[in-house]
Amino acid sequence: MIHRDISNKQYQMDSLDGLRGFAALIVVLSHTSNVEMYFLPFLDFRGVGKSGVYLFFLLSAFLLTLPLLRQGNKIFTRQFMSHYWQRRFFRIYPLFALYLLIALVSSYILLTFLDKKNIGLPFHLDLQSFFSHLFLQEGKGVTWSIAVEFKFYFILPFFAYLFYIIQAKSIKYSVIIVCVALVLYQVLFTFDKIELTQTSVLPYIPIFLIGMLLAVFQHAINEGLITLKYKKTIKILGYIGFVGVSVTTPFIYTALFEFVPNNYFHKEYILITICWAMILFSAANIQGIIQVFFALPFMRFFGAISFSLYLFHPIFIDALRFIKMETGFEAWVVLGLSIITAYISFKLIEEPSARFKVIK
Repeated sequence: MIHRDISNKQYQMDSLDGLRGFAALIVVLSHTSNVEMYFLPFLDFRGVGKSGVYLFFLLSAFLLTLPLLRQGNKIFTRQFMSHYWQRRFFRIYPLFALYLLIALVSSYILLTFLDKKNIGLPFHLDLQSFFSHLFLQEGKGVTWSIAVEFKFYFILPFFAYLFYIIQAKSIKYSVIIVCVALVLYQVLFTFDKIELTQTSVLPYIPIFLIGMLLAVFQHAINEGLITLKYKKTIKILGYIGFVGVSVTTPFIYTALFEFVPNNYFHKEYILITICWAMILFSAANIQGIIQVFFALPFMRFFGAISFSLYLFHPIFIDALRFIKMETGFEAWVVLGLSIITAYISFKLIEEPSARFKVIK
């Protein structure tokens, strides 16, 4: 079975690999449903793609903060920062650049040979837009989230160092600060005026803060600073989180309560993130159904190929729509082709590039 290579095996959590794979599958389910491609007639997952992306953000904040907290005062040493940035860059940029190049070349070919303007796979890109995407100034399709996450990498070490200092006094101060920050975000930001697919990291800071706060607790548990108590309660909270995430699926909410549009829960990012946080913490720490399910080999497989799967599935959705395939199995074809491509991409690009180092 394939798996993602991480720099410190201490932070390997099989269940969180599976949870990452689940996030990618949620996005695929949402995007196929958006164009009326269904795995089963009653499985309409329109409107949940953002929820999967929020889970990606939460996982990144949690998993990347843990080693930073362990470093403590050594975070800003040349050796650690060099390692941190090389890992982040080579984990994302080789595949990201190739993906953008595919869009650029396909746009040129479709325009030159088929006279198809403003069309490309996975989206149309001209040379200017190519560099705008490469430098995280623009985001089309699923690439907006990559720009957001990579920008978060720039501020993460500073946030992690602050949490390190604060937790040295008391973990409760970290909880208070994050709670105050979440309240201020709710009060000061009018998200009706903010386009959620913009590449600014600012609207998503609450998600990253919740992930970092979870990492503070996890670090304290790992270091023996606190004892993991109330295991039954944490397990129950994990189940509650799962119910919460399920109910925020528009077709489920509509069936249970009243009609809501597909984008109804897109801006309920704090509520959805808290639900995912309960699932994440339970999966990471409590033996039970949640942890066992996400640690299954096939879920971990999807976790390993999640980045490639996330990037490439829109290409096959658009390709099947272009050829007007109407068999009723389009969603399964999209998933199958996406998995094959993602696996090849992981083995040939992601895995080798993640191990590459310019400076030892």
